[in-house]
Amino acid sequence: MLAVLVVLLLFAGLYFLNNNELLDNFTIQQVLAQPAAQLQEMVIREEKVHICGDVQEVARRTVGSLNIKTEQELKEYYEAKGFAVVRLENTFLAQTKVNDFCNYHNSFRHLGIHNSKLAIFQGPLGYNQKLISLEENIDVNTLHPGLQVKLQQAMDFFQMTPETQAMLRYELEFANEDGLYAALENLDELQE
Repeated sequence: MLAVLVVLLLFAGLYFLNNNELLDNFTIQQVLAQPAAQLQEMVIREEKVHICGDVQEVARRTVGSLNIKTEQELKEYYEAKGFAVVRLENTFLAQTKVNDFCNYHNSFRHLGIHNSKLAIFQGPLGYNQKLISLEENIDVNTLHPGLQVKLQQAMDFFQMTPETQAMLRYELEFANEDGLYAALENLDELQE
């Protein structure tokens, strides 16, 4: 049985080597080198993932432009730079998380609570990572009960209904510092 298998493999190999149509004018070295050549031409999309969840593409390049020969080398190269690498169908995606807001959300401000004081946070509602300042002279417990509830809801923003989120955005989120400071000057209006 083994002898028959060896003979069949021998004839198949001879047929393959002598049949030019199968090789299609490629040498065996060229056929074996194709996966490496394809890797060199694959595109890597580099992205930053911001605190707000927005994704910013920062570069596109080929694997060959980095002088990298294997997929493992590519992963090691990007992981050393703080990126996670995923192979998609015909591309690679390299993403890194950054502790900052995207250009659009960077100027946003919102009100919230920190240590029972009225707080100002950078970014849109729901992202309380960047405390900008505390209004030390405004204890949240001294504010109108309705505003206290809204400020607490703002701190739990992603647990609120879409309707409540829209209302909170309208009242406690500001596109820039000018809108925020205007609202703070008229804090009495916010308390109604």
